[in-house]
Amino acid sequence: MNIAICDRYDTDITRISEFLDANIKKHMLNHALLEVDTFTSTDELLASPKEYSLIFLGILMPGTDGIEAARQLKDGPNPPIIIFTTKSTEHCLASYNLGVEGYILKPIREEDFEKVFTRLLLPIFPSTHTLNVYSNRLLYHIPVSEIFYIESIGRKCMIHTSRKTYETNMALNHIESTLNDNSFIRCYRSYLVNMNYIQDILDTEIQLTNDDCIPLTLRKRGQIVKLFNKFLISHSTSE
Repeated sequence: MNIAICDRYDTDITRISEFLDANIKKHMLNHALLEVDTFTSTDELLASPKEYSLIFLGILMPGTDGIEAARQLKDGPNPPIIIFTTKSTEHCLASYNLGVEGYILKPIREEDFEKVFTRLLLPIFPSTHTLNVYSNRLLYHIPVSEIFYIESIGRKCMIHTSRKTYETNMALNHIESTLNDNSFIRCYRSYLVNMNYIQDILDTEIQLTNDDCIPLTLRKRGQIVKLFNKFLISHSTSE
């Protein structure tokens, strides 16, 4: 999904970018599905060959002002969601008549940005396959694509991701059936590994791309290698 930030001030572009990134992390969305472009003039934005799903747009801009730019964008074949960012409320009626979906006053506050993000961006963001678990009494929606491996220790499981490690009371068997994802392999009775992060399979361990090593019994090595090769072939033919 393409998002554009168009503002005459670099400081405001940076602020919007930081709030956008913070909300993506907070809602545990897949940042890889998002591409953000920045512009300091509406003429650059209008000349872009890309189609944007969402545009943060300043109103008092050099060259074509934000009102006229929004009018042209809304008249296009695939009109984007537009959120005006401005210091003044005097353009509220004009933005309403144009069908502009959002209006944030500067200086942009974090809580105002989050309200707009939750109302307008979350519903159109590409869905992410998540593993929903309770950890320390809080519910987390963990993107499955970010899980390196899951380790069973006693009655708990440790879910190791690219961001952090989550501790949960869910049993490994239950997590495995909940995931129902052929990217994961049970290489040892206490480990469930995401094959997307396997770097090498040695005699007694599996090396992951994050430098962690998972124990492997020699008895199961042949089966694991065969399944991993099958996984690699299936992914190479689907790309």
